[in-house]
Amino acid sequence: MGGTSILAAAVEAARAGTEAFQADVIHEAWVGQDALGAPLPFAAPVLRKAFVVEGAFHVKGSDGQIITTKARIGFVGPVEPNGAPGRQEPIDPRDVFTLPSGLKVKSVGVPAVMIDAPTGAPLSRTVWLA
Repeated sequence: MGGTSILAAAVEAARAGTEAFQADVIHEAWVGQDALGAPLPFAAPVLRKAFVVEGAFHVKGSDGQIITTKARIGFVGPVEPNGAPGRQEPIDPRDVFTLPSGLKVKSVGVPAVMIDAPTGAPLSRTVWLA
């Protein structure tokens, strides 16, 4: 078993072993805009298991500005892509999440992730929410 396979197996064991500690979050995927630039309705909500940390965090956005986020969520294992054209898959910075507390927040950052080289799929993913 190569190093990547061992790491992938460890991530899957961590996902399975921590599932009881993960919360249900609702993920609404951004699917685009019409010809005039108005947003289309979001995709049907998908229930996902994630680690949820609510509270103010200061992070640097891709443009260098400091953003105050309201929460962070972490997914262990793959998140299926939506497939809509123009999206950053599988989580687009325009997606919306509803947390167990009822807080409805949009994604403002999707930091880099560890990639499983043989499959190209991320082993885990963190999302900043504001």
